[in-house]
Amino acid sequence: MASRINTHVVKLFPRKIITPVAGVLALIIGLSGGLLFFHLGDGLVKGVHEWLGMLFVAVMVIHLLTNWTAFTKHFNQGAARLSVLSIIMTAGIFLGNSALSQQAGPDRLFSALEEAPVTTLALLFAVDEARLMQELNGQGVAITEHNQTLLESAALSGLGRRETLQKLLASVDVVQQKK
Repeated sequence: MASRINTHVVKLFPRKIITPVAGVLALIIGLSGGLLFFHLGDGLVKGVHEWLGMLFVAVMVIHLLTNWTAFTKHFNQGAARLSVLSIIMTAGIFLGNSALSQQAGPDRLFSALEEAPVTTLALLFAVDEARLMQELNGQGVAITEHNQTLLESAALSGLGRRETLQKLLASVDVVQQKK
C-alpha cells in the first residue's frame, strides 16, 4: 500500500523538484523565524512566516512520501529513533510551558494597562496625572476625563490597542524626563 502511494506521489511531485522546494522553504522559514525571535519586522515577516510555514508542512509531507523507503530504512537505526524522541520531548516541554504561560503572559499585563483609568496609570508610573494626560493628548490619544481608560481613549482616537500602549509608554518617558 505504502509503495503504491509512494509511486503516485513521486509521479506528481518528482524528487528533483520537491527536495529543492523543501530546502528553500526551510531556509526562508528559518530566516523569518530568526527575525521574529529578535522582534524584527513583526508585521509582514510574521504573515510570511505563518503562511510559508503551512506550505512547508504540506511540502514536508509530500517530501516524506516521495522518500518513504529511505525514511523507513533510516529509522531502523537506534540513533535516529533517539534523536526524534529527543526532539518530540523538547517540543512538548516548550509547547506545555507556552500553554501554561498564556494565562500569565504579556497580554494580561497589556489588558490591565488598557483597562486602568489614567489616575491609576499615573500612580503606577509615578508621574503627574495632569502632565500625563497632556502628553497623551499631544500624542493623539484623546483623554478627556481622569477616570477614562486607555481602551476608551483608543476608541475615541481611532487608534489600535497596541499603538495606544506605545503612546502611553512614550508619554510616560517624556513626563519622567521633564521632572
